[in-house]
Amino acid sequence: MSMKTKLFILFALSLGIIFTSCKKDNTQENLSYSIEAAEDNSLSSALFTDALKQIEDVHLQQDGDTKNSFDTSCAIVTITQGTENDDYIWKAKIDFGTTGCEYNGRTRKGILYFTTTGRYRDSATVVKAWTDNYYVDDYKVEGTKTVTNMGRNADGDLYYKIEVNDGVITSTIDGSVRTWQTTRFNTWVVGESTILNWWDDEYDVSGSATGVTHSGKNYSINITEDLRVKILCKWIQDGNLEISVQDIPTIYVDYGVGTLTPCDNQAKATINGQDYTFYMN
Repeated sequence: MSMKTKLFILFALSLGIIFTSCKKDNTQENLSYSIEAAEDNSLSSALFTDALKQIEDVHLQQDGDTKNSFDTSCAIVTITQGTENDDYIWKAKIDFGTTGCEYNGRTRKGILYFTTTGRYRDSATVVKAWTDNYYVDDYKVEGTKTVTNMGRNADGDLYYKIEVNDGVITSTIDGSVRTWQTTRFNTWVVGESTILNWWDDEYDVSGSATGVTHSGKNYSINITEDLRVKILCKWIQDGNLEISVQDIPTIYVDYGVGTLTPCDNQAKATINGQDYTFYMN
Protein backbone atom coordinates (compact mmCIF):
# COMPACT_ATOMS: atom_id res chain seq x y z
CA MET A 1 0.00 0.00 0.00
CA SER A 2 1.38 3.40 -0.95
CA MET A 3 1.83 6.02 1.72
CA LYS A 4 1.48 9.75 1.55
CA THR A 5 4.58 11.63 0.54
CA LYS A 6 3.26 15.16 0.73
CA LEU A 7 5.99 16.20 3.12
CA PHE A 8 7.69 17.94 0.25
CA ILE A 9 4.80 20.32 -0.36
CA LEU A 10 6.04 23.45 1.36
CA PHE A 11 3.80 26.43 0.86
CA ALA A 12 5.87 29.40 -0.27
CA LEU A 13 6.61 32.14 2.24
CA SER A 14 3.89 34.35 0.84
CA LEU A 15 4.49 37.90 2.00
CA GLY A 16 2.28 40.09 -0.13
CA ILE A 17 2.12 42.61 2.68
CA ILE A 18 -0.56 45.17 3.51
CA PHE A 19 0.60 47.25 6.46
CA THR A 20 -1.90 48.96 8.73
CA SER A 21 0.42 51.88 9.40
CA CYS A 22 3.46 53.19 7.58
CA LYS A 23 5.16 56.57 7.32
CA LYS A 24 6.65 57.88 4.10
CA ASP A 25 10.22 57.65 5.35
CA ASN A 26 13.13 55.24 5.25
CA THR A 27 10.98 52.64 6.98
CA GLN A 28 8.70 52.44 3.96
CA GLU A 29 11.66 52.03 1.60
CA ASN A 30 13.24 49.43 3.87
CA LEU A 31 9.98 47.52 4.00
CA SER A 32 9.69 47.57 0.21
CA TYR A 33 13.14 45.96 -0.16
CA SER A 34 12.23 43.34 2.43
CA ILE A 35 8.97 42.62 0.66
CA GLU A 36 10.92 42.20 -2.58
CA ALA A 37 13.27 39.75 -0.88
CA ALA A 38 10.38 37.82 0.65
CA GLU A 39 8.53 37.66 -2.66
CA ASP A 40 11.62 36.51 -4.59
CA ASN A 41 12.29 33.90 -1.93
CA SER A 42 8.66 32.84 -2.17
CA LEU A 43 8.81 32.52 -5.97
CA SER A 44 12.04 30.52 -5.88
CA SER A 45 10.76 28.22 -3.15
CA ALA A 46 7.49 27.63 -4.97
CA LEU A 47 9.14 26.80 -8.31
CA PHE A 48 11.58 24.31 -6.80
CA THR A 49 8.81 22.75 -4.70
CA ASP A 50 6.70 22.48 -7.84
CA ALA A 51 9.52 20.74 -9.70
CA LEU A 52 9.86 18.22 -6.89
CA LYS A 53 6.12 17.52 -7.04
CA GLN A 54 6.50 16.32 -10.67
CA ILE A 55 9.41 14.15 -9.58
CA GLU A 56 7.39 12.83 -6.66
CA ASP A 57 4.62 11.71 -9.03
CA VAL A 58 7.08 9.68 -11.09
CA HIS A 59 8.63 8.26 -7.94
CA LEU A 60 5.20 7.15 -6.71
CA GLN A 61 4.63 5.46 -10.03
CA GLN A 62 7.85 3.49 -9.64
CA ASP A 63 6.73 2.54 -6.13
CA GLY A 64 3.56 1.03 -7.59
CA ASP A 65 1.13 3.85 -6.74
CA THR A 66 -1.29 4.01 -9.68
CA LYS A 67 -3.67 6.51 -8.08
CA ASN A 68 -1.20 9.37 -7.72
CA SER A 69 1.32 8.47 -10.43
CA PHE A 70 2.58 10.71 -13.20
CA ASP A 71 0.30 11.54 -16.15
CA THR A 72 2.41 10.86 -19.26
CA SER A 73 0.12 12.75 -21.67
CA CYS A 74 2.26 15.89 -21.28
CA ALA A 75 5.76 14.47 -20.85
CA ILE A 76 7.82 11.45 -21.78
CA VAL A 77 9.28 9.62 -18.80
CA THR A 78 12.38 7.48 -19.23
CA ILE A 79 13.62 5.27 -16.38
CA THR A 80 17.17 3.93 -16.28
CA GLN A 81 18.20 1.34 -13.71
CA GLY A 82 21.41 2.01 -11.85
CA THR A 83 24.38 -0.33 -11.98
CA GLU A 84 26.62 -1.55 -9.19
CA ASN A 85 28.95 1.36 -9.92
CA ASP A 86 26.23 4.02 -9.48
CA ASP A 87 25.13 5.68 -6.24
CA TYR A 88 21.45 5.34 -7.14
CA ILE A 89 19.00 2.53 -7.88
CA TRP A 90 17.42 4.32 -10.82
CA LYS A 91 17.46 7.55 -12.75
CA ALA A 92 14.48 9.30 -14.33
CA LYS A 93 14.20 11.78 -17.19
CA ILE A 94 10.96 13.78 -17.43
CA ASP A 95 10.87 15.47 -20.84
CA PHE A 96 8.15 18.08 -21.38
CA GLY A 97 9.40 18.85 -24.89
CA THR A 98 10.48 22.14 -26.43
CA THR A 99 7.10 23.69 -27.28
CA GLY A 100 5.45 23.42 -23.87
CA CYS A 101 2.41 21.64 -22.48
CA GLU A 102 0.19 21.97 -19.43
CA TYR A 103 0.69 19.69 -16.45
CA ASN A 104 -0.72 20.21 -12.96
CA GLY A 105 -2.14 23.55 -14.04
CA ARG A 106 1.11 25.09 -15.30
CA THR A 107 2.75 25.31 -18.71
CA ARG A 108 6.07 23.45 -18.80
CA LYS A 109 8.85 22.70 -21.22
CA GLY A 110 12.34 21.29 -20.95
CA ILE A 111 13.66 18.41 -18.88
CA LEU A 112 13.77 17.38 -15.23
CA TYR A 113 16.23 14.69 -14.15
CA PHE A 114 16.48 12.91 -10.85
CA THR A 115 18.12 9.95 -9.19
CA THR A 116 17.04 8.08 -6.07
CA THR A 117 18.73 5.65 -3.74
CA GLY A 118 15.43 4.14 -2.52
CA ARG A 119 11.80 4.87 -1.66
CA TYR A 120 10.80 8.25 -0.23
CA ARG A 121 9.75 6.81 3.12
CA ASP A 122 12.85 4.68 3.57
CA SER A 123 15.34 6.10 6.05
CA ALA A 124 18.53 7.46 4.39
CA THR A 125 16.96 7.64 0.91
CA VAL A 126 18.50 10.48 -1.10
CA VAL A 127 16.74 12.05 -4.09
CA LYS A 128 18.81 14.38 -6.29
CA ALA A 129 17.11 16.50 -8.94
CA TRP A 130 18.34 18.95 -11.56
CA THR A 131 17.02 20.81 -14.60
CA ASP A 132 17.91 21.05 -18.28
CA ASN A 133 16.51 24.08 -20.11
CA TYR A 134 13.41 23.74 -17.92
CA TYR A 135 10.64 26.36 -17.89
CA VAL A 136 7.49 26.81 -15.82
CA ASP A 137 5.05 29.42 -17.10
CA ASP A 138 7.11 32.62 -17.48
CA TYR A 139 10.25 31.46 -15.68
CA LYS A 140 13.33 29.44 -16.51
CA VAL A 141 14.37 27.33 -13.52
CA GLU A 142 17.99 26.26 -13.02
CA GLY A 143 19.67 24.51 -10.12
CA THR A 144 19.92 21.28 -8.17
CA LYS A 145 17.74 20.00 -5.33
CA THR A 146 18.56 17.23 -2.87
CA VAL A 147 16.07 15.63 -0.49
CA THR A 148 17.37 13.30 2.22
CA ASN A 149 15.12 11.14 4.39
CA MET A 150 16.59 11.64 7.86
CA GLY A 151 14.45 8.96 9.48
CA ARG A 152 12.57 9.82 12.67
CA ASN A 153 13.43 12.42 15.26
CA ALA A 154 13.28 12.01 19.04
CA ASP A 155 9.49 12.51 18.92
CA GLY A 156 9.06 9.76 16.34
CA ASP A 157 8.22 12.13 13.48
CA LEU A 158 9.56 11.65 9.97
CA TYR A 159 11.76 14.50 8.82
CA TYR A 160 13.62 15.39 5.66
CA LYS A 161 16.57 17.61 4.80
CA ILE A 162 15.94 19.73 1.71
CA GLU A 163 18.74 21.56 -0.07
CA VAL A 164 18.73 23.74 -3.18
CA ASN A 165 22.07 24.84 -4.66
CA ASP A 166 22.89 27.20 -7.53
CA GLY A 167 19.23 28.14 -7.95
CA VAL A 168 18.61 30.69 -10.72
CA ILE A 169 15.13 31.93 -11.68
CA THR A 170 14.98 33.98 -14.90
CA SER A 171 11.87 35.77 -16.10
CA THR A 172 11.09 35.28 -19.80
CA ILE A 173 9.05 38.49 -19.73
CA ASP A 174 11.58 41.08 -18.57
CA GLY A 175 14.80 39.06 -18.28
CA SER A 176 15.14 39.71 -14.54
CA VAL A 177 17.26 37.19 -12.62
CA ARG A 178 16.92 35.92 -9.07
CA THR A 179 19.44 33.61 -7.40
CA TRP A 180 18.56 31.37 -4.47
CA GLN A 181 19.81 28.56 -2.27
CA THR A 182 18.41 27.01 0.86
CA THR A 183 18.84 24.32 3.49
CA ARG A 184 15.66 23.36 5.32
CA PHE A 185 14.26 20.57 7.44
CA ASN A 186 10.62 19.53 7.02
CA THR A 187 9.14 17.53 9.89
CA TRP A 188 5.84 15.68 9.41
CA VAL A 189 4.05 16.37 12.70
CA VAL A 190 0.36 15.70 11.94
CA GLY A 191 -1.41 13.34 9.53
CA GLU A 192 1.13 10.62 8.78
CA SER A 193 -1.21 7.91 10.10
CA THR A 194 -4.15 8.94 7.89
CA ILE A 195 -2.75 7.33 4.78
CA LEU A 196 -5.51 8.21 2.32
CA ASN A 197 -6.13 11.75 3.55
CA TRP A 198 -3.24 14.14 2.99
CA TRP A 199 -5.46 17.17 3.62
CA ASP A 200 -4.92 16.89 7.38
CA ASP A 201 -1.13 17.01 7.06
CA GLU A 202 0.88 19.56 9.02
CA TYR A 203 4.63 20.19 9.00
CA ASP A 204 7.18 22.11 10.98
CA VAL A 205 9.79 23.83 8.84
CA SER A 206 13.20 25.06 9.97
CA GLY A 207 16.29 26.32 8.20
CA SER A 208 17.42 29.29 6.13
CA ALA A 209 17.76 30.68 2.62
CA THR A 210 19.97 33.22 0.85
CA GLY A 211 19.74 34.89 -2.51
CA VAL A 212 19.91 37.99 -4.66
CA THR A 213 16.70 39.78 -5.59
CA HIS A 214 15.75 40.81 -9.11
CA SER A 215 16.94 44.35 -8.29
CA GLY A 216 20.34 43.08 -7.15
CA LYS A 217 19.93 43.15 -3.36
CA ASN A 218 21.59 40.38 -1.33
CA TYR A 219 19.31 38.89 1.29
CA SER A 220 19.00 36.08 3.80
CA ILE A 221 15.98 34.54 5.50
CA ASN A 222 16.47 32.64 8.74
CA ILE A 223 13.71 30.71 10.50
CA THR A 224 14.20 31.36 14.21
CA GLU A 225 11.17 29.40 15.42
CA ASP A 226 9.76 26.50 13.40
CA LEU A 227 7.09 27.53 10.90
CA ARG A 228 3.85 25.53 11.10
CA VAL A 229 2.49 24.74 7.64
CA LYS A 230 -0.93 23.15 7.13
CA ILE A 231 -1.91 21.66 3.78
CA LEU A 232 -5.48 22.99 4.08
CA CYS A 233 -4.31 26.54 4.80
CA LYS A 234 -2.38 28.66 2.30
CA TRP A 235 -0.79 30.78 5.05
CA ILE A 236 1.88 29.93 7.59
CA GLN A 237 0.15 29.60 10.96
CA ASP A 238 2.92 29.91 13.52
CA GLY A 239 6.63 30.52 13.88
CA ASN A 240 9.14 33.32 13.41
CA LEU A 241 11.73 34.32 10.86
CA GLU A 242 14.19 37.12 10.16
CA ILE A 243 14.58 38.88 6.81
CA SER A 244 17.95 40.54 6.35
CA VAL A 245 18.48 42.62 3.23
CA GLN A 246 21.67 44.34 2.14
CA ASP A 247 22.18 47.74 3.80
CA ILE A 248 18.85 47.88 5.68
CA PRO A 249 17.77 46.84 9.20
CA THR A 250 16.63 43.28 9.82
CA ILE A 251 12.88 42.67 9.77
CA TYR A 252 11.42 40.19 12.25
CA VAL A 253 8.24 38.37 11.23
CA ASP A 254 5.91 36.63 13.70
CA TYR A 255 3.23 34.39 12.16
CA GLY A 256 1.69 33.39 15.49
CA VAL A 257 -0.31 36.55 16.23
CA GLY A 258 -3.51 35.82 14.28
CA THR A 259 -6.47 34.35 16.19
CA LEU A 260 -9.41 35.17 13.94
CA THR A 261 -9.90 31.73 12.36
CA PRO A 262 -8.21 28.29 12.32
CA CYS A 263 -6.58 29.46 9.07
CA ASP A 264 -5.56 33.03 9.77
CA ASN A 265 -3.67 35.31 7.36
CA GLN A 266 -2.63 37.83 10.02
CA ALA A 267 0.99 38.27 11.08
CA LYS A 268 3.32 40.91 12.49
CA ALA A 269 6.54 42.50 11.26
CA THR A 270 8.94 44.41 13.47
CA ILE A 271 11.51 46.86 12.09
CA ASN A 272 13.55 49.35 14.14
CA GLY A 273 11.46 48.38 17.16
CA GLN A 274 8.18 49.35 15.47
CA ASP A 275 5.46 46.70 14.99
CA TYR A 276 3.35 46.51 11.83
CA THR A 277 0.38 44.22 11.35
CA PHE A 278 0.11 42.70 7.90
CA TYR A 279 -2.12 40.27 6.06
CA MET A 280 -0.73 37.59 3.75
CA ASN A 281 -2.22 37.31 0.26
